[in-house]
Amino acid sequence: MAEGAFATWERVFVAVDGDIICGYCTARAADCIPQAPYTPYIGYVFVAEPWRGRRVSQQMIERAADYLRGIGFDRVHIVSDHDGLYEKYGFAVIDRLPAPWGAMQKIYMRRL
Repeated sequence: MAEGAFATWERVFVAVDGDIICGYCTARAADCIPQAPYTPYIGYVFVAEPWRGRRVSQQMIERAADYLRGIGFDRVHIVSDHDGLYEKYGFAVIDRLPAPWGAMQKIYMRRL
């Protein structure tokens, strides 16, 4: 962000508890697989250990999805190798592609 790598509509969503950052995610045009023909993505979903199990990731994903819907997107994607996590939030696997580090990753999609 500091280097101007974000497009004007791309965002970081931060979950806070008081003055403590407990999680974050991004809304971006691309994710970690440059050859993937999809956009936009919710990416880099992270929740610090003390806040896990409290639906913080779900709240951030929903906030990012609402934002993307509000600026005109009709679907959103997530790249992950997790099973059973993003399905809970209405995502379905639509593709599998190799990441730059060699591992196969699932591309999830959800209509907005």
